[in-house]
Formats: sequence, C-alpha cells, structure tokens
Amino acid sequence: IFVIEVPHFLHLIKYLEYDTIYHEHLSYISVIPLISFLKKFNLEIVDIKQRDIHGGSIRIFISGINNYKVKKSVTKICEMENRAKLNSKKVLINFQKKVIKNRIKLTALLTKLKKDRKKVIILSAPAKGMTLLNYCKIDKDFVEYATEKSSIKQNLYTPGGNIPVYSDDKILKSKPDYALLLAWNFSKEIINNNIQYLKKGGKFIIPIPNIKIISYKKNEKNKN
Repeated sequence: IFVIEVPHFLHLIKYLEYDTIYHEHLSYISVIPLISFLKKFNLEIVDIKQRDIHGGSIRIFISGINNYKVKKSVTKICEMENRAKLNSKKVLINFQKKVIKNRIKLTALLTKLKKDRKKVIILSAPAKGMTLLNYCKIDKDFVEYATEKSSIKQNLYTPGGNIPVYSDDKILKSKPDYALLLAWNFSKEIINNNIQYLKKGGKFIIPIPNIKIISYKKNEKNKN
C-alpha cells in the first residue's frame, strides 16, 4: 500500500477555494478520474479518509488490484463527486461566476471601508493569499500592511502589491479597525491566538467562501 494526501477538487469547487490555485499546486485531484488512471498500472484505491486540512483534503490508500477489499469510503466519495457533476462544463462556469462575484464583493467592501476611513490590514500571509490579493487587485491602496507569524516572511513585501509584512505583534500596537484573514482555513486557530485584538474592538474579515465580518462584542458573523 502507498498513501497520498491531496486537497480534494470537490471542496475547491464546492467552497469556492480559488485562492488555492497557484504555481505550487500542479494538479487538482478528484477520485473518479484517478481510479481510471490507476487501472492502467493494475492499481486501485482501497480506502479514502476525508480530512479538514487545506480546506478539505483526502487521504487515499492505493494498492495492487485485488490485494485488499475496497472499502465503502471509496464508493461514498465517488457518489459525492457524481452528485457534484465535477466534469460538467456548467458547474465550472458557475464556479467562475461565483469567483468573480466574490472579487466584486470583497473589493466593494474594502472600498467602502477606505471611504469610511477605516484602517484595514492583513493578518497572515500564506502563499494562497497572494493569489487572492493579486486577482482582486488588493494593494496598499486598500490595506496598510500585512502581519505574519513566520519570521521568514517578516520585513519583506507581498508579491505584486508590495504590501509590507511585519510580525503579528504589530496588530495590537497599531490597532487596525479590520484585519483581512487570508489563512481562512486556520481561522479558528488564528482568531483564538488574536482574541485580544477582538476584545479591543477589532474585526476580522474572512473572504472565502462567503465574506464574513467577525467581531467579539456582538459575536457577529455578517455575511455579504
């Protein structure tokens, strides 16, 4: 048996995870075409486990044909993919429309906050966040700076938008009104780590799959 773990294309489509499409990700895996591919080499998928990491991943167990009994999890995932019609052109076009709509809503929100003279920064600077920033054309006109926990990214600039990146400590010192959270798949962990920012009146903007504004006082989750 050998095992691979990859982000699931089904989740990318279903939850509008377009920011995960960038140069380090050379393939976007779904199970049904993978089954056909493996058959060419006398291999088959014998088990699949779903995981939450990276916005929804699948751990796939592969072996020689007839070496092991194929578990129900494989059929279950295939049924999910068939229901989602991942190979349908209509589904992909609809995904495209939703991506464009997300960009329009996010930039409209940031434009309004700028007009209202609100201070907006970016909290966390993952690689996929750069896809979102550049696609939505978010630069220093919209946000003042970005913060990042990893020291290797600090005191540098985001590619394309040239937004300066500092330590996460800066968020409590500068007290921005809003923080755009690019690592949305770790939102619970990041928000818990920055709960003092919320308690002092700060708000988080989560951009994907639906734009949400999260604050501490009202425990609000405003969807746009």
